[in-house]
Amino acid sequence: MTMKAAYLFMVLSSLSACVPYPHSVTRNPAIEGRVLSAATGQAVAGAKVELDIGSDESWAYDTVSDAEGHFAFAEHRDYRLFALLADGPPCGTTLSVSAPGYHIRHCSWMGRYWCSSEPVKLPRLMLQPEHVAISEEEAAGDLWSCLESATETVN
Repeated sequence: MTMKAAYLFMVLSSLSACVPYPHSVTRNPAIEGRVLSAATGQAVAGAKVELDIGSDESWAYDTVSDAEGHFAFAEHRDYRLFALLADGPPCGTTLSVSAPGYHIRHCSWMGRYWCSSEPVKLPRLMLQPEHVAISEEEAAGDLWSCLESATETVN
């Protein structure tokens, strides 16, 4: 081993704890749900479901609900170079659901460090018909209000 190579080896060995290395980080967790009409409790087929994730980069995905109102987004992971995972950027996630004849429903949540890898289940995501007035708070809901929709009952 030459003197130059020995010196390089010594420097790299002493800095090994600080040298960035690839990590797998979650872009978005697996998200699944079912879109239902708040008026009838029936499935809303063909609802457009958009997923927007904003962290140190932005990603957007979309899908359409099936005949039973079901939709799903698979977990996406990203391999990147980071020195310290605790310094990860915050992660903002917005799920928007729209269908003809219904108000758009938004579900938003924020992660302090990175995007959560915990799956999200929205078993009864209720859409209000357009003829029903809704408040701005209902239109711009958070994850909690979207999860609470699972306990809503049809009048």
